[in-house]
Amino acid sequence: MTSADNWKQQLKPMEGQRWPIRCSMTLTVQDVARLREGLWPRDMDDRWAVHLDEEVLRAWRSWTGICVYEGQVMLADDGSATVGVLDVLDEPESYHRASTEAGELERFEGVVSLAISRQVA
Repeated sequence: MTSADNWKQQLKPMEGQRWPIRCSMTLTVQDVARLREGLWPRDMDDRWAVHLDEEVLRAWRSWTGICVYEGQVMLADDGSATVGVLDVLDEPESYHRASTEAGELERFEGVVSLAISRQVA
């Protein structure tokens, strides 16, 4: 069993209150392929796990396994995609979210960028 399989078995969809935000993040064909592979933590310094499963992009805090972001992905005919609505975990005891939508979108885009740019081991 691969590390990715281990992580996929442990991680759950978002549970708890959600803060929905309109999102217009575009993903290239290559981005979609990379996100389907996922970003899986390799050591204690890796803080996020990110995976695109079908049409849902999720990001979890690796130490807690808590799903912080859950985005609905609209796939285009050419294989690219757009994240339309982003749900952010709105449970202060589990995740201290940004005070503005713009701030939270910036955080989310940073996490996704990390997943896309990470080299496969």
